[in-house]
Amino acid sequence: MTRAPLFLPGPSPVIALVLGWVVPGGGHAYAGKWGKALLFFVLITTLQVAGLVIGGGTVVVWRLWLFAQVCAGAPTLALYQLSQYFAIHSPIDWADRLHEMGTLYTAVAGLMNLLVMMDAYLRLAYPPRQTEEDV
Repeated sequence: MTRAPLFLPGPSPVIALVLGWVVPGGGHAYAGKWGKALLFFVLITTLQVAGLVIGGGTVVVWRLWLFAQVCAGAPTLALYQLSQYFAIHSPIDWADRLHEMGTLYTAVAGLMNLLVMMDAYLRLAYPPRQTEEDV
């Protein structure tokens, strides 16, 4: 009786998922898709930084949006500290449209990164099967 191998050869989908959270696009870089990794890194990081600038630096605060923003990766934790610093030194106008828009940008960046992480995971966990015509 033969047993199935405990670990499949090749890149691990779980590591790709974790790397995708640490750095946007990191999971695709780990999988060898460097073009996609660079594209996702630039898009998600630009969207997150644009939201921070539009919102005046105080958009990553402990509110409901933080759960979506944290999906943008580990850099959000540093931006959280930066936002707390700006919030202490200047009051937050919660009704300001630019603050709301900046918060929305950073939340969308987080949700986009969540989709990118899932894509990297699924591409490694369930690789496309080759048909007889492909061979």
